[in-house]
Amino acid sequence: MKATLCALLCASSLSACQAPATPEPPEKKGIHIPSAAEISSTQEQYYAEQLPLLQARNASVDATASIQQGKRYFLCNAGRSSTVPGIAAEVFATVRDKCPTECLDGVTDALYGENHRRYLAVALDYSAQWNKVMLTACR
Repeated sequence: MKATLCALLCASSLSACQAPATPEPPEKKGIHIPSAAEISSTQEQYYAEQLPLLQARNASVDATASIQQGKRYFLCNAGRSSTVPGIAAEVFATVRDKCPTECLDGVTDALYGENHRRYLAVALDYSAQWNKVMLTACR
């Protein structure tokens, strides 16, 4: 019995000394992990395409249609702000519990490049106009 236990302990301690298996690199598995530059480039192209579409929209008309459909929400500011564009912070504090806040696509504190910066500026202007219309429905 002691001999068996001793042999078992020796065998397990020897296997613990083996080098761990080296994982196969992702490129050998056929997986492509994009670089930060690739991600930024893809996002830049996307926002270049989205910018004219957003510019063609009318925030007041869109907000009014949303209210008529029973969908009431404010559009967010970029980043982790507790305010929304177009409404003073003290006013928003009185209505924030009545209507949720959502963000337009791309409204974030991350900046992918010049196209995204232009898109973000238009998105924040659109959001400010939307929020002014939505404020009446959320009081």
